Amino acid sequence: MKIFFYFYPSLFCRTYFMGLAFVPINFLNNRFTLLDQKSDRYLLILICLVFSVLYINVFVPFNINRWFSDSGFIQFLRLSSYGLIVSLVLLFTQFPLRKLFKASSFTIKSYSLWLLIEVLLISLVYIFLYGNPLGNFFNDFVFSLKYTLLGILLPYSFSLLIIFYKNQRAEIRSLKEEINKPGIKEMLVFKDEYDRIKFSVRTPDVLFLEATDNYISVHYYAEGKVQRQLLRNSLKRVEEMLAKNKVVRCHRSFIVNWNQIEMVQLKGKKLQIKLRHCDKIIPVSEKYSPLFLEFLSQQESV
Repeated sequence: MKIFFYFYPSLFCRTYFMGLAFVPINFLNNRFTLLDQKSDRYLLILICLVFSVLYINVFVPFNINRWFSDSGFIQFLRLSSYGLIVSLVLLFTQFPLRKLFKASSFTIKSYSLWLLIEVLLISLVYIFLYGNPLGNFFNDFVFSLKYTLLGILLPYSFSLLIIFYKNQRAEIRSLKEEINKPGIKEMLVFKDEYDRIKFSVRTPDVLFLEATDNYISVHYYAEGKVQRQLLRNSLKRVEEMLAKNKVVRCHRSFIVNWNQIEMVQLKGKKLQIKLRHCDKIIPVSEKYSPLFLEFLSQQESV
């Protein structure tokens, strides 16, 4: 028993932590799509430029204004040039360099490496412009790399956040437009008794549904003629499924499309329905007569 209690917890722990180790790996293999579009790359460069110039001049991080003995407008130009260099390097890496290496798409892992290359290039440009590459290159490079990493983190992250938000908004807008398309919004979906989708018909084309034994006949108008589809289900269940659409129960065996009603007439004491494109007369049972009598009264007042 002791062996059992010692062995299985340790086995569980090993399995659990091995599973955790695979999670980051799988995450890093996901596609990184934020900068697939050229417009998003231009937006990245523009935001980094504006953000960097404003941030450096307003907040003056790392006492950067004391690195050189300048002041006034000259200092403003120098501080702004740090942001300009970032943008120019990004313009190079996001367009000519990506084209050179045929890097049209990335995973999170591969883009992390690409970002590291961008940081290294920015650091090297800073050394050649503001440092002494012929002197102690290694110390200058470490110094430049440290402040480049700290300086680029905020504008780059902010840019990606803006692009992500913009793309999400565009995707939501696209989905709304797709949903509002007539071909999608006006579809009646018919499911069988096991709740499996069997077919769909445009709402305006549906004429009536008729219960026959364990099946329902769905009659609809398409290609210039009345057509029929069989569905294994009960009329009651289908009525519940289509409750939010303009189809109404008129008889224990019939459901009709309200918008396809051409005429409701009284024959003796019974109501009958005449539908467009259809010669079949649909009976109205006593239970549902008040609804259709109201329909008749509304038509009379029009």
